[in-house]
Amino acid sequence: MRAKARIMSEIEEVHEQMKADMEAMKEQMTMMIEAMMSMRKMVEVNTTTVGAASITTEVDLIHPSGFN
Repeated sequence: MRAKARIMSEIEEVHEQMKADMEAMKEQMTMMIEAMMSMRKMVEVNTTTVGAASITTEVDLIHPSGFN
């Protein structure tokens, strides 16, 4: 009986450690997802800024004196 109780205790310990490891992994995944979402927002803002700058540059290149 003692051997069985010892084995059950070891199984419980392993199970608890696995639960703790999985919780840590969840937290790490959450942090990585948040970082990726932040990078995505920065890329979107930069893309919008570059696009607006490109349009402005194109408009500036068409100088009114060229139409005379």
